[in-house]
Amino acid sequence: MSEKKSNPTLYLFGGILGALIGLIAAYLLEKSAELDGEDKILTSKKISKIGIGTISFLYTFVKKGKGKGKYFS
Repeated sequence: MSEKKSNPTLYLFGGILGALIGLIAAYLLEKSAELDGEDKILTSKKISKIGIGTISFLYTFVKKGKGKGKYFS
């Protein structure tokens, strides 16, 4: 198995980008709740929609079965 060095710069920029996307998402959720006249920003229905949407979005990057057995035997 070849040794691959991790790239900390990639993780740093990925973490910062993820945090920015999370802040923007929270801001948009708050504004949408205000426009709808709701008191609660997050309901269980919205949380489940966000969770399923996030998983399906990330799944498009991974693609099932791609690289299977490449790093782990």
